[in-house]
Amino acid sequence: MHAKSSETPTPTYTEADIRQLVFLFYGRVRVDELLGPIFAHHVENWEAHLNTLCDFWSALLLGTRRFKGAPIPRHAALPGLSWPLFERWLALFYSTTSDLRHPALKAAADPIAQRIATKLWQVYQSRTPMPTLPDTLPTGLERYGQSPMFTPESLPEALTTSHSTRSGTWGLLRVESGVLRFTLATEPVTQAVLTAGQCVVIEPDVPHYVAFELPGSFQIEFYRAPR
Repeated sequence: MHAKSSETPTPTYTEADIRQLVFLFYGRVRVDELLGPIFAHHVENWEAHLNTLCDFWSALLLGTRRFKGAPIPRHAALPGLSWPLFERWLALFYSTTSDLRHPALKAAADPIAQRIATKLWQVYQSRTPMPTLPDTLPTGLERYGQSPMFTPESLPEALTTSHSTRSGTWGLLRVESGVLRFTLATEPVTQAVLTAGQCVVIEPDVPHYVAFELPGSFQIEFYRAPR
């Protein structure tokens, strides 16, 4: 009998595959009507930037150590970003990895791109004043129950359309992972795009609904005034 190897399997993609991904993806980004102007304004030397991006993705996908830098704070400092821009970035990335017809590369790169977009949005929200919904319950309420942990697969359809808690019931929705859009269905319609660790208070009788922007999970705790 042979002992099982604990070594990490060797990736079936190469530096050349990663370079092809980076050049094709950012070629599409540069001509995109939403993302192109943003990158054109902030990138002065595309040749150098693409080489840096190749080092960045090589470090993430192959564990090489050529990349030196801190991209999250720098990108989060850009003005005027919104979640739809991150969604567009991800959609272009997914379509690029699909068009390359390299399943192993797609399987490895897509989740990393998703984590990057989520982290950037999370940091951007923390640094940029944005309209928010209340995340703290009124004092004096008592907790009396909680929902199951909802995921995209288990999310009831009723929660994705306008609904409300019963009279006297407050909810505290907490995102555990992924990205969730919470919408108040009253006029004017108010939305919040929430990431892991963020909460939103659900007031009694107020119509609202939710939708996953990126796969993850959330749970709702229920509160009421003491009897």
